[in-house]
Amino acid sequence: MKKLIRRHDLVLFQGDSITDCGRRGSADGLGGGYVAMVQGLAAARHPELDLRILNRGIGGDRTAELLARWQADCCDLKPDVLSIMIGVNDVWRKAGEWMGQRYIPLPQFRENLTRLVELAGGVRQLVLVSPTTIERDNAGELNRLLADYDAFVQELARARGAVYVPARAALLRARAEIRDVEWTVDGCHPTAAGHALIAHEWLKAVGLAGCRTYPLWHVRTG
Repeated sequence: MKKLIRRHDLVLFQGDSITDCGRRGSADGLGGGYVAMVQGLAAARHPELDLRILNRGIGGDRTAELLARWQADCCDLKPDVLSIMIGVNDVWRKAGEWMGQRYIPLPQFRENLTRLVELAGGVRQLVLVSPTTIERDNAGELNRLLADYDAFVQELARARGAVYVPARAALLRARAEIRDVEWTVDGCHPTAAGHALIAHEWLKAVGLAGCRTYPLWHVRTG
């Protein structure tokens, strides 16, 4: 079986505010969201991998902003594993411009994301994470539109042999079935529970959901 994540891999996470999650104000540069949770769980479950994790997400980014900074924030870093989670802001701007940013229609999103993947050609393992949600209502107009963007992420993952992480499907299902948990703060930005769900889906997709060394409850604490 092909090992998707290998010992000493440099894993780069790219995206918008969901990935960023305050990473520029955190001591380790990972922020307080799913990226930090992935790092912590991977270190606890698979210490033998000794992964190096980088977070270069920037709040507010669309695919256009990723393209503008891709050389410095991706290609020059030479990651072994690249995880991209983008698309929410491309759609969200349809509700109104923000700081001069406009809505990116699906054909342009497809072109932009394909270009990002092509430019990162030296990456050994590509991971494409679905954009998640925008509104609190799963059936809201923007959430329904975002489904088409997610569909292209899946299509591109298949075409490029990438790992696809179904974060959107997991979050939609959780919001519909477990209503006593707040999964997002505002319909888009995840709570701690929402970030934990994304981290779980990411680890499961790359084959790191379980322990390969020893269960944590076997660790002596006293």
